[in-house]
This record gives sequence, C-alpha cells and structure tokens, in this order.
Amino acid sequence: ATAIAAGLVGYDSARAGGVFTFGGTGTNLYAVKLGLEKACPQAMRKGLREDVVILSSDVSHYCRYNIAGWLGVGTDNLVTVPSGPDNAIDIAALAQACRDVLSQGRKIACLVATMGSTDAFGVDDLEDIVALRDHLVQEFRLPYRPHVHADAVIGWAWSVFNEYDIEANPLGFRRRTLRALAGASRRLRHLGLADSVGIDFHKTGFAPYISSLFLVRDRADLALLHRQPEEMPYLYQFGHYKPGMWTLETSRGGAGVLAALANLKLLGREGWQAALGHMVEMTQLLREHLEGHESTTVLNRDNFGTVTLFRVYPPGVDTFEIKRQEFEDPAFREQLLRHNDYVRRVHDYVHAEALAGRGVMLSLTECYRHTAHGEPIVALKSFILSPFVDEEHVEAVVRKVLEARQHIQAPG
Repeated sequence: ATAIAAGLVGYDSARAGGVFTFGGTGTNLYAVKLGLEKACPQAMRKGLREDVVILSSDVSHYCRYNIAGWLGVGTDNLVTVPSGPDNAIDIAALAQACRDVLSQGRKIACLVATMGSTDAFGVDDLEDIVALRDHLVQEFRLPYRPHVHADAVIGWAWSVFNEYDIEANPLGFRRRTLRALAGASRRLRHLGLADSVGIDFHKTGFAPYISSLFLVRDRADLALLHRQPEEMPYLYQFGHYKPGMWTLETSRGGAGVLAALANLKLLGREGWQAALGHMVEMTQLLREHLEGHESTTVLNRDNFGTVTLFRVYPPGVDTFEIKRQEFEDPAFREQLLRHNDYVRRVHDYVHAEALAGRGVMLSLTECYRHTAHGEPIVALKSFILSPFVDEEHVEAVVRKVLEARQHIQAPG
C-alpha cells in the first residue's frame, strides 16, 4: 500500500517509505517530529534546547495545537499565516513570517502545506512553498533544510487525475466537473515535491477508520527516529522489516493497512477516478442547485473539492451583494451576526429532522472565515464522501434547507 500510494503522489516508490498511524493527526505529528530532528539534531535523545517554530495557515487543521503542545514545541511557537480568499496560504505573508523567524535566530521545524482544508478544501501552493524553503536555505545559509509536509489527508486522492486527459474526458464527466477537477489538480499534482505527505484512506480512500499513512519521499529520513536494539532486547530477533524500531506506536492492528491495500487494488486508478469524479460532479450539482435559489449563496465556489459551504438568508436579503458586504464592510456587522444566528437555526431544524429520520445530515462550521473586521462567518456544510450519492440526494438537501427556512419564517 505504501509503494502504491508513493507512486500516486509522485514519489519514487523504491526510495520512499512510510508507516500507517493513528489518523491524520498522527501523520502531522510524524512530520513535525522529523522536522524537529532535522532542525535540532539529536532532539530525540537530548530534548529540545533551541527555539523552534511550526508555520501553517490560519485554515490548517487544528491538530497543530495538539502537536505543538505534545512535542514540547509549545503552542506559542505556532506561527499562523493568513490565507487568501481562495483559502490558500498567502505566500508573501509566509515568506515574511519565515524571514522574521530566522532573523530572530529561531529555527523552522516544519512548514505545513494544507492540501485540501477540512472546512473549504483550500489548497496551498506547494510548489511555491518548496521554492521558498529552498531560497531561505541559501539566503540564511541554514545548516539544515526546514521540513515541508503536505497535509493531504483529503486532497491526496486527486493524484489519480494527474494523468487524466481532460480534453478527451474518457469517463464522460460534465464540463463543470472537469473544470473543478482541473482546478484542484493544478496544485495537488505537486505533492511529490514535499518531504512528506499525510494520507487518510478513511476519508477519500473509502476505507473504514482508522487508515492513515505517513509517507516520506526518502525513507532514510525515518532513521532520524530510530531507537537502539538494546532498548528492546526481547524484540526483533528475526526478519528484516522492523518498523517498531522507529515508530511512535508499539501495539498496532493491521486492519487499516489491509483496507487501504484492498481498495487500491480493487479500484485502481480508473476506478478511483470514476468514484471521486462522481462525488465532485454531485458537489458541483449541489452548488448549481443552491445558486439557483434567491435565499442561498455558496461561500467556497473557488474551492474544488467535495465540500460545499453555504449560507441561507431570510426574505428581503440581496444574496448577490450580501456576501461581499458582510465580509468587507464593518457597517454590516450587526446584520452578519443576525444572519449567523439565522444559519444556526436552519442547521438546528435540519439536524433535528435528520435525527427523526426525516431528512439529510448537514454539519455546521462556526467559522468558515473571519471577516475583514474580525467576526466569524457561520456556514452550513455539505461534505459528499460517498460515491453512491446521486442527484436525488442533492435535491433532497436543497429541499430540506428551504423547508427549514419556511419553518423559521412561519408565525409562532
């Protein structure tokens, strides 16, 4: 499974290595730990004795707080870089943050590139991040290379489209779907540039929990985590494959590994293209339906995954203008807060109906993004992760949302 996944993301399968671990958080933890060992040699043995930081965007996964805390970096040493309207990290701001850190004599343990954020499927420009890292090594004459990790636990699956002929379109996707696939793939095709990649097969890999893979481009990096055999005298008396010599985990099951391998072999590249492409197609169809109603507006139309964030408004709101007004104009703060509450009420109704067996399950994010004046934007979230979703299900989502709106507006 490791070799197949390595080949998909653009690594040399013969050179790459990896380990299945306890979830997407585990993949990020391994990445930061490798980065610490590179920036602060022998930290595994001597502990952290230097001032180090982790850099990632403001929409990167919240597990960064756990990792910084548990590895002894400290959450105060997380440098959070703003993202742009497309939910990708601002490269200019990242460059400035890196230079500020290095100019202060601090070290960079890890640059985390978010390759498909959980909320909006924002995809960082990994190519630019790696180029920036390489330039900083030269500019500051660093004796180490800051580790670049691609947190692609969701986005990795788009690698199956790296060689898909968009023009010929052999699987017959709609043109809007093709544009969405191309929009995501233009950055996700560069995963092979990262020093490591995180993959969740239990997300876009259709495997049961837990099936997460931490991949490194060069398996020699894993030696930085190696323990001495004498520390485990009753183990590893035979065989050549001994991951327990360098993994965090000791006891582990094989179900996640086997599930990933089974799906990789069962579906193959074309099967994955068909399943993932269908989910993207249903996502685009949902957005088309939502944009066809005066009361709903899609927030992340420039992100091309299978997640859709949207807001619902009461009668009399101009949904062509309100998104910009709420985001940019402090004069609309009170309206924003009222509409945030309105979205929550829509969610509460839809959720209660779903629990009663009368509808669909949507989730809610309390902060899609902050406005220019610092307020959170609340949004409903549809995350299509089943290849069995069809247009009937999409229409059911829209019907239930509109029903919730009518229920809220009803007297009494």
